[in-house]
Amino acid sequence: TTAITHTLLLLYRRYLSMRIISIVVCTFMVSLHSHPVLGWSLVKPGGAPVTEKQPNTQRRAIFSAPILALSSYIGLQSDPARAFDNAVPDYATYADKPKRRGTPPKDLGVLSRTTEGEDDRVIVPGLRTCDGNPNCFSTTGDFLLSDRTQYGVDFLISPWKPPATDSEPFQTLKSVVKSYEAGRGGIDGGGFAVIKETDSYLYCQFESLKKGYIDDVEFAVAKGTDGIQVRSGSRVGYTDFGVNAIRLNSLASQLRDKGWIIDEITESSHRDYWTASDEAREATFDASRRQL
Repeated sequence: TTAITHTLLLLYRRYLSMRIISIVVCTFMVSLHSHPVLGWSLVKPGGAPVTEKQPNTQRRAIFSAPILALSSYIGLQSDPARAFDNAVPDYATYADKPKRRGTPPKDLGVLSRTTEGEDDRVIVPGLRTCDGNPNCFSTTGDFLLSDRTQYGVDFLISPWKPPATDSEPFQTLKSVVKSYEAGRGGIDGGGFAVIKETDSYLYCQFESLKKGYIDDVEFAVAKGTDGIQVRSGSRVGYTDFGVNAIRLNSLASQLRDKGWIIDEITESSHRDYWTASDEAREATFDASRRQL
């Protein structure tokens, strides 16, 4: 009798376990289907439903979608800490802290940009402009200072001009950028990486040490423009604590040693930017909030 009772209890427990698993899976599938990011639908691009002519494709979609969605779901929830390969050793100290990497702008790269000229609007190929917050610099912007400061601080910088003796200036620039030392000047302790590179375009991402802020930095040669176009901008936050200026000044200093003509970003050239950065440092309880 005892053996029979024990067997029945085991069977009942297995039955309950299977029921619980079934409920969890069904709930998970329903939540995924309605999830704005992870939800899927068995339709072709453009809205046409999958027809009976593609039974294998439909069957694969049915069975593979939960697996793919599960892996994506786990990735979104955990957001495991990661650093670029050249991050400073101290990055490990903050690896388990929440990161605020943000989302990159959708219109990076060289595109047709409309700016206000001295008299009329001008449409030229260029990098993205800035929105007026004191956390960005760009060679693309309105001609008049009054137009640029209408919605924030002045962010415009002049194109970087290589010497006539440099037969491959963009290669020189890329070499200097790639040799950049993470943590230099007390910034970018999370390291950096080249995301996209062509003969006329370079896109890098730089990460801060503690909060994981990501700054998007671009360099480009565009037809009909003079010199090298530059943009360095933060994704999140109002001020960057001077990070973008420090980074660009560091790179520019090395290029000036090679004969390049590049204006330094100073309190005289961009007063409002530096004022906002200084005030932010004084106001924060963490004096080294963006350090490294």
